[in-house]
Amino acid sequence: MCRPHRSTVRRRAVAEVAVDAAVGEVLTAWATMARRGEMSRQSLEKFALLLARFQRYATARETVLLTEVTEQLASAFIDAPGRTRHGATGEAAPATRHLRRSVLRMFFRTARELGLCGHDPTWALTLPVRTRGQARPLTEDEAIALRHAAEFTDRPTRHAAAAALALSGGHTGEIGHTRLTDLDIPRARVWMHGSSKSAPRWCPLGPWELRVLAARAMHVRAQAPPGTHPAGLKLAVSSRTGSDEQLQARSCVALGDLLRRIGLAADPTVRPASVTAYAAWNLHARTGRIEDAALLLGLSSLDRAAAVIGHHWRPPTAPHTREKAI
Repeated sequence: MCRPHRSTVRRRAVAEVAVDAAVGEVLTAWATMARRGEMSRQSLEKFALLLARFQRYATARETVLLTEVTEQLASAFIDAPGRTRHGATGEAAPATRHLRRSVLRMFFRTARELGLCGHDPTWALTLPVRTRGQARPLTEDEAIALRHAAEFTDRPTRHAAAAALALSGGHTGEIGHTRLTDLDIPRARVWMHGSSKSAPRWCPLGPWELRVLAARAMHVRAQAPPGTHPAGLKLAVSSRTGSDEQLQARSCVALGDLLRRIGLAADPTVRPASVTAYAAWNLHARTGRIEDAALLLGLSSLDRAAAVIGHHWRPPTAPHTREKAI
């Protein structure tokens, strides 16, 4: 998506864009992103449905212009009671509130890129984090924004390759070791070499990740000196030698740059590991099996996998009490 010219931004801001018009333009932009693989068709449909609900919610409260959408209105929509599958009205579940905030954040992020507005009423809205660890998984809208920020204009960058590998389940300690020969394009998968904390494994590639890594592989191969064997060419970092720590640091720098581009540098719960955690969280959200998340991450412990994605998979145990002797 091309960023609008600054004069366009000023002119459209003065024109006071209506909410319904902004929704239409944002949905068109999201459809373009979906065609590029930056977001899935399922995400597009889900986000579009929730955005339509927000549009009706704003209309019912006589909010016509985009500039009239306040933090209070956005918060009220996020916390609004919902209906259960049985039709009963109740307090919105934490997952529902997170999803509503994700949709609104992505809506205003895209609207700002299109020059439709200059504010984001969701910026200061916080919700309980979904992880027990130090780094939380990215939210769905943040993962989409990361792909969007990693899109290359003239050449496939190492930043895009690092994002693709992390979004496929690769840890920062593995990404720097991934070579051209580890990419299996026909089967849409990539080999992760493992580390001291993770097992070697194949990780599946989504459409965006496959496109980015295939383009990166062609670029790296074309730039290599004649006679260089593909096994010596790395996808996400430079092919110069380095220790495990140095290779991991290069991967963290690439992912950290992208996280700063999408405005997450100030969030202490977001780190390069958050990108990998999102891949496992997303898989668990689709299958409902913590074992799938553990396999994707190369972890032998289900407890560790659950901690990475913030999933409380064990029921709370009652405190043990000794029976009083009669």
